[in-house]
Amino acid sequence: MKSVLRNPALAITALATIALSLSACSGAEDAELATSNSTEIDATAQASSDATEKSEPAVAESTPDQQAQPTARSEHPQASPGVRGQKPDSSGSSAPADSATGDTDRDVVDSELEGNLDSEVEDVADVHVADEPAAEPPHLAPSNTMRVSGRQLFDSCGQPFVVRGVEQILGNQLPQGNDWLGLVREIASTGVNAVRILPGVNTLSLGDIDQILNFIGEQNLVAFLAPLGQGNEWYARDDVKAMLKKHESFIIIDAYGEPQYDDIERWRAESKSALAEFRALGYEVPLTVTANQYGRALPSLFDYGAEILAADPLHNTFLGWQAYWGNTGYYQDFYGYSLDEAVDAIVASGLPIQMGLDHITDMPSTEADYGTLMRGAQENGIGWLWWDFYNPYGAENNLSQDGTADNLTYTGNIVLESHVASIANTAQRACGH
Repeated sequence: MKSVLRNPALAITALATIALSLSACSGAEDAELATSNSTEIDATAQASSDATEKSEPAVAESTPDQQAQPTARSEHPQASPGVRGQKPDSSGSSAPADSATGDTDRDVVDSELEGNLDSEVEDVADVHVADEPAAEPPHLAPSNTMRVSGRQLFDSCGQPFVVRGVEQILGNQLPQGNDWLGLVREIASTGVNAVRILPGVNTLSLGDIDQILNFIGEQNLVAFLAPLGQGNEWYARDDVKAMLKKHESFIIIDAYGEPQYDDIERWRAESKSALAEFRALGYEVPLTVTANQYGRALPSLFDYGAEILAADPLHNTFLGWQAYWGNTGYYQDFYGYSLDEAVDAIVASGLPIQMGLDHITDMPSTEADYGTLMRGAQENGIGWLWWDFYNPYGAENNLSQDGTADNLTYTGNIVLESHVASIANTAQRACGH
């Protein structure tokens, strides 16, 4: 996730709830902001909540002819949602966190998912890594920015670039001690080739963000940018435009992230309007638009993706699917695709679609078969970003236990190192900037 906030008030409320629930297990969204927070946690909640971009379907009881509709869960905002909620209480389906490590992932892996992952987490020396796509995209001429052509993203040198990265919120006390650059250094050391930064622009200065982007460029990483706290007006500032111009060879702007609603017509209109707005501001870098229904509605991209892409006068936009489909089968039944079929459909569509991945998803905290999606993405040259690397206020999907690359969670070891389609085994960085 995550991106430019479309509903800051909702995001702030959601993250404040997360910050207040550090020792409690809560799967609820939109809880009221408690007044007992300390000043520091309040400030943290503002930055983190802006990042609350993930939404989940309510597992509501319904009659056979009255199917429950998905509802939002707080997460990082991609033009919307952001920081995820805490684990649900004991009435939910998730297991308690490991008391020794604080790792919420190890105990929640059920036997079915664990079996799937175990079959893929093998010694790389003994595993045949998935073949590259049959027809490798041609190289393009060098350019000032990255570009989209067909299904493929190209770096500024004109080389094909497949995103293998993570997302990270940055703000007051995110991470603790405000060592934002240090946290990004840890992320870079894992071997990722991209990072979506969600800086709280109300607590980070323009100089702070410039410093972070300088480092990302030096490491030949690609930066997705999704500022939290001010919305698109931040991008309209002359000083911001001048700063981002320095980094345009390796940045991507989330023009319209997870819409916190299910409304096809509104989504079509607002996403196209967002593209026009960013181009009118003079930005030439690639832009992203995330699917309807909190990013979950993959078919909305098939139905209207070409129309949305055509709304970009520079034709330099790609689409996002938040593949947070849990193992309950809800989304699979609702949209008519298994995960393998969804990947095949992306390829068949010919559209530039990138995936968002996580582990614990859907209320009440069911699991996602991210191993299948990682494998399918590698076999078909599809990019993905993982939510998230480290967030002390919503740790169920963290790849790191403390913000360092040396202390990974159970899930972090799989995603970053041991899976056949892990970051270590598949990520290739962009050309020198």
